[in-house]
Amino acid sequence: MMASSHPLPKPEPRHAPANHIIAARNEFANLFGDLAKGKRNWQAIAFLLAGVLGIVTLAYVRLASSSRVVPYIVEVDKLRQITAVGTVEQMAAPDQRLIASQLAQFLRAIRTVLPAAAAAGQAEMIRRGYAFVAPEAAGFLNDYFASPRNDPRALGTRLTRQVDVTGVLRLPNSDVWRLQWTEVERSTQPGGAVRTTAWEGYATVKLVPPATVDAIQDNPLGLFVTTINWTQVGENISDMADSSGGEPAPKTDSTHGSGDH
Repeated sequence: MMASSHPLPKPEPRHAPANHIIAARNEFANLFGDLAKGKRNWQAIAFLLAGVLGIVTLAYVRLASSSRVVPYIVEVDKLRQITAVGTVEQMAAPDQRLIASQLAQFLRAIRTVLPAAAAAGQAEMIRRGYAFVAPEAAGFLNDYFASPRNDPRALGTRLTRQVDVTGVLRLPNSDVWRLQWTEVERSTQPGGAVRTTAWEGYATVKLVPPATVDAIQDNPLGLFVTTINWTQVGENISDMADSSGGEPAPKTDSTHGSGDH
């Protein structure tokens, strides 16, 4: 019998199955190792972005808490042409006409009496008047209005008072201003008397630039009255009625704050 010329196949090495298992394990380990490594990378990026976001948030909070309104003053002439523009800080010595205008506004707000039907308007006028008052002078006004004869809510039930400012002049080399005005009181009763009085007063002022939107709306110049006193200097009652039940005119009302006269 002749032997076959074809060589017999060599048997597989006994360790081949172990090699397949090791290769599979390595492939599995490499696959999930890459996933784990990618997870760590994304975690690092997430922590980095969270840190950046925290820093930006803190910066915005700090900026918002330290932000302030910078008020501007625009001066115009009689022809409504702009003659000066600047922030309150830059305008260390604002035009005296601006101060005079706001002092006149303060007087009208504090001394005007509206009829009782306009109680809301009266309260708003008083509020706007107090926007010009420093704590040094607020105590005087509180005491003044606490008296029934000066309370505009009580006066409005029997009379109205119109205030016409006739003069606002600064005394030389000081923060004291001389104020002159007249008041016309009309009885709300038919045929009541008309009482006209002349007044003179002195107010000490200071400038504190406003830092909020509300302060700019009520007191754009930052003008505050620290002391004020006023005196009635004249009186005239018409012959329309002999008795009007009008307010007894106080001769002198004054306050002394901490400001220098």
